[in-house]
Amino acid sequence: MDTQQLQLLAGHIRDLLQQSNKPLGHNQSLDLIAAIPGLRNWPEVRAFPDRVAACKLNESSAGRLAFRLQKKFGLNLSTSEILDALSETSLYEQMQVPEVWPSGPEPGVYVTTSETAIAALLERYEDATDGAVAYTEQAGKHWDGGIDLGESGLWSSGLNRVPSGTLLVVGPLNLNQQDWQDSADRLEMACLRAQNSGHRVAALIRSPTPESICEDVHFIVRSVQAEGDDCDSALLGQVTEDGNLERRVPFMRSRPRPITAPTVATVDAIPPAAVPILRTRLARRKTGLLLFGSSTIEEHWAADLVTASLALTEDAGPAARIMPRSRRTPEKDWQVPEPIKQLPFLPSIQSAYDQGYRRIIFHPVYTKHELIQEYADKTLLIAGGYGGETEEIFIDLLRFVGFHNRSGVLAQTVAILGVTSIETSKGVISVSDLFVPDDDGEIPASAFEDALKYIANHRILRWQDQLGPLLNSGEVTVDDIRSVLRRDREISEFLSAHKATLTDALS
Repeated sequence: MDTQQLQLLAGHIRDLLQQSNKPLGHNQSLDLIAAIPGLRNWPEVRAFPDRVAACKLNESSAGRLAFRLQKKFGLNLSTSEILDALSETSLYEQMQVPEVWPSGPEPGVYVTTSETAIAALLERYEDATDGAVAYTEQAGKHWDGGIDLGESGLWSSGLNRVPSGTLLVVGPLNLNQQDWQDSADRLEMACLRAQNSGHRVAALIRSPTPESICEDVHFIVRSVQAEGDDCDSALLGQVTEDGNLERRVPFMRSRPRPITAPTVATVDAIPPAAVPILRTRLARRKTGLLLFGSSTIEEHWAADLVTASLALTEDAGPAARIMPRSRRTPEKDWQVPEPIKQLPFLPSIQSAYDQGYRRIIFHPVYTKHELIQEYADKTLLIAGGYGGETEEIFIDLLRFVGFHNRSGVLAQTVAILGVTSIETSKGVISVSDLFVPDDDGEIPASAFEDALKYIANHRILRWQDQLGPLLNSGEVTVDDIRSVLRRDREISEFLSAHKATLTDALS
């Protein structure tokens, strides 16, 4: 016996328990079937292949499984009943010769980025099987001979009764930060369907890096499968443009080294007073959250400041940017400054880190807060947002990572820089707000207001200090300020205080 046969046996045990109203997870069934070779769990199955190879499905091994079923689930089955349910010969034949398209390619998961390839595969499958039914998601909805998998998708219990070798078409699966976990779950289930039921699964993938979908798919499955599991072994190859399911050996190949070309970005967009402060700060901190904000409303928030940060952070390692989500207008992903366009555009923070990138431009809106907190300890995460005031930028981030995480976010923050651009009759004048935390000080862990006070008190540059002289000189008027800062929390208080100061000076 081998591990693949044991996995098939585990699938039948899971079905057997489900019929007895005792639902069982995939990993639990693997641990349970380990009783056949006399092992405790699936990791031991992987660790002792000789024990597995020497094992046979007989009364002795079935008795061990019967004992474990009774002890763990109170299910009383005789050894003969188990042997009937788990006939080794029939399982072996099912594994070797699929019921549907027996002369076709090996059951497993095959990937493609091409809708044309999926259409060609469906035609080839219909011809080869004399019209056998395919089960499809959105990727195969156009096919008349397909049955929609519906809302349950690959989790549909009806698939347990589908003949082995059947074609399942899933996707499109979007490899981007927002959809990363959903795609991971669906790819893992695709592998389990291929392993446990002997199906052929074609997955349509959408990715910003189509040249490396096999490596990304392998990485994403390995990242979610349980320790000791090997469902990634179901990843076999690709769907060719003419509809063939073609093996790729090895499925995952070595990734190229991370791109380390010098950036063409300059620090020009960062206010001159902030540049030396940030240089000093970034020389000490190479990991954490580097946040920028701008009062200018644009497609990519504070893109000029984020770009300029590349010139200040080259010592922190190779840089990449992350695809936050799938757009109906993907061309907007490229409406960024040229230095950002030149960066590798990768599907997720996880993938970027795995490939060796340590400076990562990301979008907090589409990133789970657990990921932000995890990778801020290992990389320099750079993000742009709306707002010219540091407290405002911090609050916007907390809306996505959770207000209860404020102390952790503060501890991981490298710096926050906000720039407010004010249009005047003489042109655009900018004021900046720069927060740099005290690494040796105590981060407030109590009230939310305490966190805001901490930021306010640790600003190296304050927008109030810059606006006052501009108002006094007449370069900026109150109307100019209100037109830009009308939503600012503290602008009314600032203007009232400034007016009082002028009144006192005149009197």
